[in-house]
Amino acid sequence: MAGAVLALLLLVAPAAALGGDEAWIEVRCNVNGASIYFDNDYKGQIASGVLSVPVYTTGTPYYTAKATMDGYYTSSVSIGSYPSIGESKTIYITLNPTPTPTPSSSGSISVTSSPSGAKTYVDGSYYGRTPQVINGLSVGSHTVRVEYDGYQTWTQTAGVSAGGVTSVYATLTPQPTYGSIYVSSSPSNANVYLDGTYKGTTPMTISGVSQGSHFLEIEKAGYHEWSSSVKVVSGQQSHISATLDSNVQPTTGTIVVSSTPVGAYIYLDGSYQGRTTAQGFVIIGVSPGTRTVTLKLDGYQDAATSVNVNAGQQSSVSLTLQTPGANTGSMTITSAPAGAEVYLNNAYKGITPLTLSDLAVGSYTVSVQLQGYTGWTTTASVNAGATTPVSAQLVPATTPTPEAAAMPLTAFGAIALLGAVLVLRRR
Repeated sequence: MAGAVLALLLLVAPAAALGGDEAWIEVRCNVNGASIYFDNDYKGQIASGVLSVPVYTTGTPYYTAKATMDGYYTSSVSIGSYPSIGESKTIYITLNPTPTPTPSSSGSISVTSSPSGAKTYVDGSYYGRTPQVINGLSVGSHTVRVEYDGYQTWTQTAGVSAGGVTSVYATLTPQPTYGSIYVSSSPSNANVYLDGTYKGTTPMTISGVSQGSHFLEIEKAGYHEWSSSVKVVSGQQSHISATLDSNVQPTTGTIVVSSTPVGAYIYLDGSYQGRTTAQGFVIIGVSPGTRTVTLKLDGYQDAATSVNVNAGQQSSVSLTLQTPGANTGSMTITSAPAGAEVYLNNAYKGITPLTLSDLAVGSYTVSVQLQGYTGWTTTASVNAGATTPVSAQLVPATTPTPEAAAMPLTAFGAIALLGAVLVLRRR
């Protein structure tokens, strides 16, 4: 009966909580401020030569105690068995200082770079970003490596002297991210398109192509179009040679359009096609016949021309765009005295002084008239973009005297009298 009661008490009694039984491990160290770790778990720092660390006899035990401190070698000891509940155990850790390099046995390397901010390595160890001074290096040769994203790695051997500073300057070279493509064709003089953009005619080299896969098209009037993908490797040149198959019965032609300046908007029979480039712009698949090419560009007058397109052939159009007023000039007209009327090709224009703008290039008849002065006329030429000066010196007109004005009247009276006499004599 007693055994059954004891078993029942054991079943209903609460189990001991994990970590409920506490003891202490006292760590003594010769260096105050040293950091103490139990199996890499930080426990605190040595103060007044000691650190008391609580442990639990029912918990997971620690096995190793470690002390670390800058300027000292790290030291570790075994914890051993735990003390009993409520008791304390003392362990000892001794730290030994690391040797300090003397000026006679070490030197420095000063590293700068262009661009700055590059990672600096000496003998494989990272020391920060440039500009950087690395101290405490042993006398002798060391390998300096400088790295920067987007640039090639720079490496050099630098010698260190006792107590000296060796300066190292790294000029970094950009890592190439572009390649080129050399394109040839049979027959040659075929139009080349890279990723849909016209580049010129074969044979040619396309430079500054980003690394990766690109789409190349080669086209020539009278031949079937050739196309293929091409892979570009950074810093290398890819070679493409295309053999074009003849189109026995071509139904369309092409037009190559160029302009001065480049960048003009191209319209074929009123339909937008693209913009001119330094290599020109090729319009493909044009139906045979007479077509109208018009170029437009802000700040310039529209230019247009007709071009005849034949099946299987390539036609060319090259236009120079003119700025407004490029074919006009001005004329400034003055007179002495001022205030005279100005007529240009017999058309009244105004009163002097007068400036006439936007006149078409050519010759004009200029007339200047002022009451009381003799009319003045000259011929003046207008040049493109220039101003032609015209100056009229007016001469006063001659005013008839009263006697001179009466003379015609007397003569008329005499003639009338003579006529009357002749009539009477006849009668």
